[in-house]
Amino acid sequence: MSRNKSSLVVLTLAAIIGLGYQLQAQTVQVMIAGSSAQWQTQALGAFGGLEAGSTVKGHCGKYIGAKAPCYHYTASSGFSLYDTRPSTANVDGGAIWIVWDSSATPKVWAFIKVDSGVGVRCYFANPACNVEATSIPAAGNVISSALWGSDSTLPTAIGSLFTSAPYITVNVAATDIRPEDALWATCRSNSQAGTNAFDTTDGLGYNGAFAPGVCAPAGSGNNAQGTKIQSGLTGSTSTANVLGFAITGNDPITGNPVPSYTTYSVGAAPIIFVFSRNQTPTSPLATLTNVTDAQVQQLFSGQNCDASVFPGLSGAIAAYLREPLSGTMNTTEATVFRRAVGGTLGVSQEYNAVTPGNALANPLAGGNCSAGAGGRWRGIGTGEVITSVHDSVKNNKIDGMAYAFFSYGNVSKIANSANYGYATLDGVDGIFTQYNLTSGTGFDPGQPPSGELPGSGFFPPSCSAGFPCPEYDIWALQGLSFPNVRSGAYHAWSLLRVVSTGAALTAQENLVKSSQLYVVTTTPDYIPATKVTLTKPKFTDPGLTLIRSHYQQVDGTGLAAGDIGPAPVNSGASEAGGDMGGCILLSTNTATQLIQQGPGGACATRPAY
Repeated sequence: MSRNKSSLVVLTLAAIIGLGYQLQAQTVQVMIAGSSAQWQTQALGAFGGLEAGSTVKGHCGKYIGAKAPCYHYTASSGFSLYDTRPSTANVDGGAIWIVWDSSATPKVWAFIKVDSGVGVRCYFANPACNVEATSIPAAGNVISSALWGSDSTLPTAIGSLFTSAPYITVNVAATDIRPEDALWATCRSNSQAGTNAFDTTDGLGYNGAFAPGVCAPAGSGNNAQGTKIQSGLTGSTSTANVLGFAITGNDPITGNPVPSYTTYSVGAAPIIFVFSRNQTPTSPLATLTNVTDAQVQQLFSGQNCDASVFPGLSGAIAAYLREPLSGTMNTTEATVFRRAVGGTLGVSQEYNAVTPGNALANPLAGGNCSAGAGGRWRGIGTGEVITSVHDSVKNNKIDGMAYAFFSYGNVSKIANSANYGYATLDGVDGIFTQYNLTSGTGFDPGQPPSGELPGSGFFPPSCSAGFPCPEYDIWALQGLSFPNVRSGAYHAWSLLRVVSTGAALTAQENLVKSSQLYVVTTTPDYIPATKVTLTKPKFTDPGLTLIRSHYQQVDGTGLAAGDIGPAPVNSGASEAGGDMGGCILLSTNTATQLIQQGPGGACATRPAY
């Protein structure tokens, strides 16, 4: 073959490959990876579930520009994220939804549910993570058919995006925390155990290649891959993969430039503390109604694994922690257990969780407590810790407590049951206007009695069939969800976001707007970040009017040398900086470098290293 002919073949093959990517880009609107707190409502936003009072399904949302009708598919397993940067690909599995429309070349929206940190890493990795399936499982109907009907079979052409190269790649991250905070959490985990007397958890010891809290630099190669964090729960083989990434400059493994990004606000969700109360003959947590920051600091840090941390109670209990890459874990760490970074207000959940030579360190599977006969167990993902609370008495013979972002889907396994409950935090209810210990009047219409977790079993008559149920039928105060988060009285919450750029960002912004409609009318899982106006019925949700003060997030090398991202800006197109645990402010406030001082709403200047 002549050189010219060889060149022609190469060019032709390149054109075919390029065309494949081009066709995929024209078809796939978004491939999202990340937060469980956004997973269901974004599915409804893409498909167009049942809007309030409507019987129309599959009209493809209000904003996303699809051709109706739309179709959907879900699977709880069988799909995985492949990070191909290390010499051996790193794999994270998760549930997935896929929605497609009726265009001649169908448009596709998809979302694989993993931890926020994984979603952020997979977006910033260069190359980005693939979403792959060895074969397409049967439709799983993972989301209730009451919301959007039964799943359809996934067409072969769409399934091939996941089963054949070039695989579909992540172009949107859904996250509970900002990218700067997700990177800080990764650097903390992906480094040596801390030795600083000021803060022994500035590094968590899952990678010995880097000093405590120091991010993997470009050129690290496979050294940027740490030890997997294992689940310590009965029967679980789940792990959280520790792997470096960067949000500016060059990828620490491949050296390739990382993508640009914009964050877009979705809504605010509260962290709540949930527990079992069904141990016989006497449950240590049977009468628990409130927890304080100081009390749960003791329990989740392992200072005392006994109900005696709560006044008037006693008996061994279990604390179910999340992995330190989790957005849920880091939000709780920053807003309840300690300040965001730097000087400690309280303590860290990671105290005595990863200790060199400690056989219980990884997995964290009971014990590791300075006092009390209970223990601490590590769970990977919200589903694991909620299930662990559900099964605590069966598996560990003691009542258990965990924390999670509240959504109706997240807590459904332990909702509508007197065997489980949630607590107010520092005397403030994170879900309803006031805590309900009775079945009397004066409470929110969709609120169950006795501190039970809400589900469709206690909906008002207007929603007697269950979901869809609008927020104005569940809450009494102006019909607005989560009133104490909106007012700033409840301090454990985070602003959910998506991260993307270019055409994918535009498509994702449209999807978020559509999903915010459903969070008002159908499944009120979070407070929409922006105003949502309905015409039938006439109702306006003003959206979230609060922000958290942003600050310069830094890695373990300290200010300037270890700055993560640009200088902080609280909002707008140039929003930047960490904000987990930031001071709660009105959305118009531009004050930066302020963090939460304590539960009373006081703020303090973030301490310098």
